[in-house]
Amino acid sequence: MRQGRMQQCRIRRWRWAIPGQRKGGKATAATALPELDDIAWYAHAEEAETASFWRMARRLPGLVREALATAWAAAPGLTVLALALNIAAGVATTTALLAITDVTRELFSSGPTWDRVSASLPSLILLAAVTAAKGALGIGSGWAQQRLEPLVLAEVDRGFYALAVAVPRTAFDDDRFADRMEAANDRGSRAQVDLVRHTVDFVTAVVTVAAVAAALAVIHPVLIPLLFAAALPAGWAAVRSARLMYVSNRSRVARRRRLWMVQWLMDSRWTADDLRYHQAGPWLLGQHGAMLGAETGADLAVIRKQTVTRAVGQALSGLAVAGVYGILLWMLAAGTVPLAVAAAAVVALGQGSSAMANLLVAVNEIYTDGLYAADRREFDALAAERIAAQPHLADPAPGGGAEPLPVPEVIEVRDVSFRYPGKDTDALTGVSVTIRRGETVALVGENGSGKTTLMKLLAGLYTPTSGQILWDGVDITRIDPARWRPHVSVIAQQVQRWPFTAARSIALGRAETPVDRSRLERAARDAGALAMIEGFDHGWEQLLDRQYRDGTDLSGGQWQRLASARGLYRDEGGLLLADEPSSALDARAEAALFDTLRARSGTAATVLISHRLQGVVHADAIAVLEDGKLIELGPHRGLLAAGGAYAELWNLQARSYAV
Repeated sequence: MRQGRMQQCRIRRWRWAIPGQRKGGKATAATALPELDDIAWYAHAEEAETASFWRMARRLPGLVREALATAWAAAPGLTVLALALNIAAGVATTTALLAITDVTRELFSSGPTWDRVSASLPSLILLAAVTAAKGALGIGSGWAQQRLEPLVLAEVDRGFYALAVAVPRTAFDDDRFADRMEAANDRGSRAQVDLVRHTVDFVTAVVTVAAVAAALAVIHPVLIPLLFAAALPAGWAAVRSARLMYVSNRSRVARRRRLWMVQWLMDSRWTADDLRYHQAGPWLLGQHGAMLGAETGADLAVIRKQTVTRAVGQALSGLAVAGVYGILLWMLAAGTVPLAVAAAAVVALGQGSSAMANLLVAVNEIYTDGLYAADRREFDALAAERIAAQPHLADPAPGGGAEPLPVPEVIEVRDVSFRYPGKDTDALTGVSVTIRRGETVALVGENGSGKTTLMKLLAGLYTPTSGQILWDGVDITRIDPARWRPHVSVIAQQVQRWPFTAARSIALGRAETPVDRSRLERAARDAGALAMIEGFDHGWEQLLDRQYRDGTDLSGGQWQRLASARGLYRDEGGLLLADEPSSALDARAEAALFDTLRARSGTAATVLISHRLQGVVHADAIAVLEDGKLIELGPHRGLLAAGGAYAELWNLQARSYAV
């Protein structure tokens, strides 16, 4: 669970503190870890803290409309049912209070005792029936509301992740988009669900208050102002207590995130080895204890303040109730209201005061939810704007739109430059390379020379800042990727460890099609992974995550074999992009993989990135990149004879083998 919290608490800024640093002559052990500034969760905290009731009331109609629209989109039937049952319960409340009035009038009227009881029996029966109906309506409305909430959450989450997977890859490199996405995911989506729940609570409270007010209007209109006078102190105390907790949470968010991080570091399987290698447990326990002590102190402080607030609220509420009953007694003594009416008014005022307090709390919650729900709306608008601005980079469902392009005969990278968002310099500058079907082009160069960037451009993850990428003369950066991306297969440098079965981990290469077992076995064999998979306890159905029952761990090389198999499973003779596919492989597996890549020569196009130059000697062309520029291009022998950068790299590696 803590791991889930860590995943939700994305870190946007780090401020490093020096372990053992002193402040005012005292060691500050608790600040030895980075401060974690949570930008998203409390982005609107100050506005929520200082909002007046009238500001909240002004925004209330729009927020209620938004909540009802969200609920209607998720489950229109349940939305109508929940509201209808609450309104019906309000009518039952009015009827019950009026029945109480009739009962008290009969019981307190003149005449023999049994005659008074007999006269009140119809009202008593009505009261019992209405009370039972009100209870049934409450159960029904609770059932509808409970069913509505997960449906709203599912609808909200579905919309969020549909946008998250559809936006162009470039969006994830934009800090503004990242902030908005974090805010929407961390708090905005949940706020939309809470907004619906609190709106239903608000409607329930409004209906109850209206029902009590209607009953009081029938009993005696003068009693209606007393309803509000009795409820305001308790409502103020409830809202004030909620604000105190909100302010406390806001001030403690950085420490809480750091506490969760330390807890995750101590109980996660991903850190278990390193924790024990370096015997870091005692130090982490010290950090944990310091933060836990501070958290406990903060909890006790806010509890003390809330207790004082509730005590003040209760005292004021007691004075208000005393005043209300004093006025009621005065009216009774003056003959303004009879005794029977006064008895019914006591019951009505008790119910109304509780409903009024709930109403005030609901208004406060709706206003706060609305602030954070705005983050989600802003993300939705920004994501839609991104998709509309770069539809050729969005990821629509395969199979739609125009007719797919054929497998290309010639792929031309023409004078391509690219600069990552937010950077001041180009990652690629004026690169031109031609890749023909049946040929292998190798990209070599030192780290940071632009090789992986060029591969990502060829895969369609980014659009060149300038220049073109042409498939048989068609600029693919200006058309729907569903028309050409199915012809591209990738073996990436950063291996993704999918926590699925071995079969599914490979079949993700063509996730949109039914699993082809013979194709799976062929891809695994070509990647050197077949014997490994067949050796698993559960074979192809082996779960590749030790955190789950019957799961297993893999080494880095084993994961890379699966990643290679996944890329080969996707490959249908189009363009295969292999970025350092053998960096974690042993010599035998590496040789088998390069044999597989060479076997594609003559039938399909391959772009290979490798620092191990012995794996690229058979390439038809070797492109040497340096600082984002293409400085050499040619076959292995020609580049050696030229005595340039490639020859220098080759001789450095060859020297170590010669020794």
